[in-house]
Amino acid sequence: MRKVQFFAGFWTIVIAIPFTVLALVGVAYLTEHLTQIVRIVSDWSQKLSVGGRGLILEFSARWPEVAGMVIGMIVILTIYLFSQNANKAENPNNIK
Repeated sequence: MRKVQFFAGFWTIVIAIPFTVLALVGVAYLTEHLTQIVRIVSDWSQKLSVGGRGLILEFSARWPEVAGMVIGMIVILTIYLFSQNANKAENPNNIK
């Protein structure tokens, strides 16, 4: 039992330390270069979108459509799951 605890602790530390260092380096890089990153993304999105409006403006104009599609799919899947459960409850001998 002690061997399992040792290996679990050892591998947790072996995995955690590099990812912690990577996260700290990433935060330091973002802190130093955030204005450049925002400028590059903004220029890229204006070149990519129609009319130079930028992706943020395009998304803000289209989010109600996306939200409606997602909500509709959630409703359809919920109805499907409830109907499957009701079908199984009615016919316990007809389980596939």
